[in-house]
Amino acid sequence: MPSDTCLGVDDVKRIQRLCGRKANLLNGESRVWVVAWTSLGRYIDSLERDGELLRITREVDVELEAGTIADLLVKTGGPAVIFEKPRLPDGTISDIPLAMNIFGSHSRTMKALGAKGKDEIGNRLVSLMKPDIGAYLKAPWKGIPLLRDALALPPMVVRRAASQQIVDLNPDVTRLPIPKCWPMDGGRYITLPLVITRDPQTQEHNMGMYRGQVHGPREIGLHWQVHKHGADHAAGHPDGKMPVAICIGGPPELIFSAIAPLPDNLDEYMFAGFLGRRRLRITKAKTQNLLIPAEADIVIEGWTDPNETKIEGPFGDHYGFYSLPGNYPVLHVTAITHRRNAVLPATIVGQPPMEDGYLGEAVGAQLTPVLRFQHRDLRSLYLPLETGFHNLAIVSSKQRYPRQGRKTALGLLGAGQMMLMKTVMVIDEHEDPHDLEVFLDALNNRVNPSEDVIVIEGLPGDSLDPANPFENIQSKILVDATSIPSNDPRNGEKTPLGSPVMRSPEWRVTGIDAPGVPDGFDRLVVKEGIAVQARLLRNSMLVVTVEIEGGPGPREGMEDPDEGLALLQREKVRKVAEEIWGMQGAEDLRWLFITDDDLDLHDSGAKRRLLWQLFARFDVDRGLLWDKDRGRIAWDATAPIPSTGGPIPARRWPAVTLHDPEILERVNKHAEEDGLLKWKWPSNVLM
Repeated sequence: MPSDTCLGVDDVKRIQRLCGRKANLLNGESRVWVVAWTSLGRYIDSLERDGELLRITREVDVELEAGTIADLLVKTGGPAVIFEKPRLPDGTISDIPLAMNIFGSHSRTMKALGAKGKDEIGNRLVSLMKPDIGAYLKAPWKGIPLLRDALALPPMVVRRAASQQIVDLNPDVTRLPIPKCWPMDGGRYITLPLVITRDPQTQEHNMGMYRGQVHGPREIGLHWQVHKHGADHAAGHPDGKMPVAICIGGPPELIFSAIAPLPDNLDEYMFAGFLGRRRLRITKAKTQNLLIPAEADIVIEGWTDPNETKIEGPFGDHYGFYSLPGNYPVLHVTAITHRRNAVLPATIVGQPPMEDGYLGEAVGAQLTPVLRFQHRDLRSLYLPLETGFHNLAIVSSKQRYPRQGRKTALGLLGAGQMMLMKTVMVIDEHEDPHDLEVFLDALNNRVNPSEDVIVIEGLPGDSLDPANPFENIQSKILVDATSIPSNDPRNGEKTPLGSPVMRSPEWRVTGIDAPGVPDGFDRLVVKEGIAVQARLLRNSMLVVTVEIEGGPGPREGMEDPDEGLALLQREKVRKVAEEIWGMQGAEDLRWLFITDDDLDLHDSGAKRRLLWQLFARFDVDRGLLWDKDRGRIAWDATAPIPSTGGPIPARRWPAVTLHDPEILERVNKHAEEDGLLKWKWPSNVLM
């Protein structure tokens, strides 16, 4: 653990003098903890003391084997793992251990953040952004935590740095235990990189997390997407060499700072100090004009020419597919420095749930108070692990006046990386967006598709989303599942003087007794031969699986367009929807979800996998079908066959991230020796 002691005696005395009275630092709101880890090693030691670390002492390949073991552990609630003898592709053993799954649970992310409450950090930030001056004037000691947070913000430049204990000016990146996690990855990838760049105009530093592909001993691909700060800095850089550093490891607060959606006036170095309540130590890089974290485990220094690119990818990504190859900048490595006892942390991303999901969920929960401060109608927000984060946001919002929830959703779509969100669904403020059963009830009882489903066309999209018909562009869907307030014209009662009434169906106004299909409807769909499987999620919500002729296989994907097969797919999905809508009793089947038959809807873990398929394979423009009265929706989540024709094109469709069968067999063979026998692959994981 970080030091679980309060401020030192001298600090207490100074604060007491400052406040003019005796401050109680041991009870109530004024309890101030020192939570900085100061190094990755301290955090790993704490995991080991708490029984949350597995050490594998045999030789383990960094290519595929280490990633497979880490995936098994994260999908089964297992511990973090240290590979003490990581074997490089040439058969030699790295001197630096490889650590994986170090944040792969809710408890580990909370430990890493040094937080006890789920939104504690956001509340601290809001206190800085809008301090309660009146309360502090009446009781000055209550401002002590705020003062300490403020004092921790500015980073401290130091001359001696642990990250530079070993300096290699003849660097070879391939000697580091960087893993290759999936069989079709374009190479080995740095997956927890802290990429440091400097704004060419303001000289301010930025730290972002952009994966790095090892192209060779002195070349690394820099996958900064067009929306990211690194790309901004490159776009504004004059011709020539732009300095870049990739830091790996260091105290956990560094890693969280790199992925946090921060307010514009708070940079990552400041936030890292804020998280640990201790000024972040930074130092001058050895070969580049950059200030880098002094407590990182490994630092790779170099430069990039923004006009030089190289093919990067494919890469098994958090959507559960291989992200498509593309042209990205190259880092030319000039030095590698590291700690004497360095550890290289890495993560594996792919079919959720994954470690990055726990990281993202923790950051989202902790920073919700900041979003509430910026969007005052917002009550809570949830980005489900299973959907890959940018595919679905469930939002609870105030609903005092008509369409207030929609206003909240639109505001969030303009907030930083939330602009990449594909689907936003809004529920009432008293409802918990983390409860998926509550979410389904809201969709069932309070959504009339003709009035509550809004499509917003042609907005920015995530570069990594393979379902987008065009890279970086997608349409959005907003679903309003909030209660209708009394002053909404749809309520039909209390409207402003002179405003007409447009009464919604009674069930939509009351939110109770929503009509649906009769019991056994799902079995009848299968009996009629319309679908392979069918399952009712609610009485107005049916999900079916269908077989698509010539569709992309999970292991292969599909590269080349096939206009004939793509047309057959569109016709098949439309036919399935129309046949089901035409069945007796289907008048109130408001939601029809259609996906591929590679999912067993009746498996015990089917819901988690279903969420992934419904959102990862879905594109709003291509996949949203309406009946003729726009009262019912069909949601096409079948893997699209590539096509340049049709109403909406489909890009080449990537393979699913699946492990090599030979590697799975090797992991099983060593399971007893490695201490892995208690963890078994869940039945709902696509293998």
